[in-house]
Amino acid sequence: MQSIQSQTLSINQYTIAKIEEYFFRLDQEVELAFTKIDESIDSILFIPFKFEIPQLQTQIPQFVQLSESDFNFTSQILESVSHLIKQMIQNKINKKQQKLNQQEENLLQRDSQINNNQEEYINKNKNFLEEDIDSQQLQNIQFDSILIEGNQENNSKIQKEVIQVDMQQKQQEQQLIINQQVELKLIDDSNQQSGYCFAIVFDTTGQIMISCEYEKIKIWNFEQGRLKLINTYSEHKDTVTCLVYSKVRNNFISGSHDNTIICWQQINQNDWKCSQPFKQHNKTVNCLMLNKQEDQLISGGCNHSIKVWNVDFIKNELNFQYSLDKHSNSVESFSFNSSETILVSCGYTDFIIWEKGAQGKWEFKYRKYVSDSGHKIYLINDQQLLWVTLSVSVDDILVFEIQNGIFQQNINKTIKLNKNNECLDDSYFPIIQNKDKNIILVRHKHYIYLIRQLNYGTFNITVSLDCQNDKIYGTMTNNGQYLVFWDNKQMKYQSYEILNK
Repeated sequence: MQSIQSQTLSINQYTIAKIEEYFFRLDQEVELAFTKIDESIDSILFIPFKFEIPQLQTQIPQFVQLSESDFNFTSQILESVSHLIKQMIQNKINKKQQKLNQQEENLLQRDSQINNNQEEYINKNKNFLEEDIDSQQLQNIQFDSILIEGNQENNSKIQKEVIQVDMQQKQQEQQLIINQQVELKLIDDSNQQSGYCFAIVFDTTGQIMISCEYEKIKIWNFEQGRLKLINTYSEHKDTVTCLVYSKVRNNFISGSHDNTIICWQQINQNDWKCSQPFKQHNKTVNCLMLNKQEDQLISGGCNHSIKVWNVDFIKNELNFQYSLDKHSNSVESFSFNSSETILVSCGYTDFIIWEKGAQGKWEFKYRKYVSDSGHKIYLINDQQLLWVTLSVSVDDILVFEIQNGIFQQNINKTIKLNKNNECLDDSYFPIIQNKDKNIILVRHKHYIYLIRQLNYGTFNITVSLDCQNDKIYGTMTNNGQYLVFWDNKQMKYQSYEILNK
């Protein structure tokens, strides 16, 4: 028995010695591995950049494009190799973990008689190695911190460069759009209508189209440029002159020559219900516009007045708030800036700039007289607006730009239209802009124009369609894919696909 105990003790002592030897060698291998990592990092960070970096060169090809004169040495090197260094550290951690798991498995298979003291010894050494792994993971985190701190002084410069690159990319994308050729392809002209249609609007999906025929409201299905009439309503007492469609609900609003405004709400696929008529104008309602929140409606009329309403699409009703009464002529059109802090409204001979006050109420800011009368105005952005002339002898779109806080005409950017001395430009058919496709839709006299904004705020006519009469009224879908209009010569609806080539 004593001999057996002696043999067992010898085996245990031998096993412990082998375990200690193994962990000693493993520790040496780990230290050697991280020494190599440190040497690799040092070789990247401190050798002259003209030397090649063995084994790493193919993984960081961006170095080939750089030179010492083009960048801040330390910060850009750190940025370039950070992901590589972190990957190398993580690889070593993974290898350590694998070796640890394998060693534990081998020992357990090799000797099942290891007592509790031996297991405690193994676990102690295992904990040491796991702490080492944790320390290397901490090194990864600290490395990120070093990168951030090392680059802190260059943050401003980097941000400017990122913004500049982003602007350049956007300019390149915009230039691609500008260079695209535009073509109008006729899709459908099968729907005849003898009565005037002064307004057309689409829902957000482009699948529902609302038009009018004198006092009637017409509801259409619109699919791939083709129209199908699904319902007609006759709630107005006189000609419908303007329409606006919600972008978030299946609701629209109509204005009329009967001086009233009516709200419409879809109740099923083919049917709509209307509100009572709302009347604050004492003459024709010429134009309607919703804000982005769709809780405010702006209406303009022949009584020289703008009315401001609260909108409740759920209840399908309007609540009158107040009037803006600075115009001396009929209010023909208006437009918000992108932030909706500025409202510009058009009379025949002038436009007025309104500014949103502290209480959210529109306040008169200034009036600007225009030498050439017009019906239509549109804010392209905070710095530019377009004014479409109406006189027989003038065929221009005037461009106004902010100078010293006031919109002033820039005659060098005037958009020259096709010559036509036969008629005035008619009202209605508002200016429509699709910013994503850089398309501005304008009807002037006999022509429908698609216009693009070029660099430096200039403009170019990409295509024009001669309808050979001045009674043309329409719009385009919200996605800029289809143009639809009714004209008094053909007396029918025509839909065109807008093709970019």
